[in-house]
Parts: sequence; C-alpha cells; structure tokens
Amino acid sequence: MIKKILLLIKEEKILLITLSIIFFLDKLTKHFISTSFYLGESKNIIGNFFKITYIENEGIAFGLLSDWRHTYKSLILFIISVIALIIIFKIYKESKKRIIEQISFGLILGGAAGNIWDRVVYRRVVDFLNFGIGNYRWPFFNIADSAITIGVIILFIISTFHKGAKE
Repeated sequence: MIKKILLLIKEEKILLITLSIIFFLDKLTKHFISTSFYLGESKNIIGNFFKITYIENEGIAFGLLSDWRHTYKSLILFIISVIALIIIFKIYKESKKRIIEQISFGLILGGAAGNIWDRVVYRRVVDFLNFGIGNYRWPFFNIADSAITIGVIILFIISTFHKGAKE
C-alpha cells in the first residue's frame, strides 16, 4: 500500500505540488482578508478598476445562488462539488498527464479543494477580488476561483491545439 502511494506521488508530483500551492495560497489570502478587513470593507488598489473588498459568499462561483434559500442548500452545493470533483478526476485519469495537464488539473483541483473546504467548514467562501470599469463591477472572486478559471482555460487551449494538430 505504501509503495502504491509513493508511486502515485512520484507520477503525479507536479499535480500535487500545484494543488498544494493553490490550496495554501487560497487559505492564506482568505485568512488575511477575513482578519484584516471588516465585512463589506473595500480598499482601492488601482483606482476604481481594482479593489480588495471583503465579502462572504454563500453561493457558488462568482456569487451564483447566493440568494437561494433552501434548508439543504449547503448539502446540495457540497454534493454538486463532489460530483464535479469526480468528473474532473475521471477526465484527468484519461489525460496524457503531461506537465501542462498536471499543472492545469492542479490549478482546478487546488481551487476546488479550497472552496469546498470553506463550504464544509464555514458554510461560506470569502471573496475579495473586485474588478470593474465605470459602473460595471465583475462578480467578486478569490484565488481558488481564479485558479479554477485559469486551469480550465489552459485545458481548453491544449485541447483546441491538440485537435487541430491531428487534423
């Protein structure tokens, strides 16, 4: 059993390192924001374009379903997250596991793990990255959301170029 675990770590070390870094950065930044800012407090970083704003999101990515009131909301969101993780693991298992794929999946899984941890432990996720132009503000997000988005974009680019190269 120990040999299997050591082999898995050796084969998937880029994935595990990326996942761990994202998880750690996500926890560190959320802790810093939640202990350094008051809920709802906002500080301009780059004028009105980029602000740090401490909010607590009881929904999913980018505040979706935040206003949804249901007795089993936390359980339903947890189940959806677990199903998404199972699908991600299945896709990863079928991938070639090249370094770029390990990094991409590490970003996705590290971000997912960070947000799932918060959802299970705190029943909410700390969001704080706040971008906007003029009166338009993008929905608030965090390091985990950013990592997931970047990982998905990289996988999309890889799959697009890979398919194009075969044709």
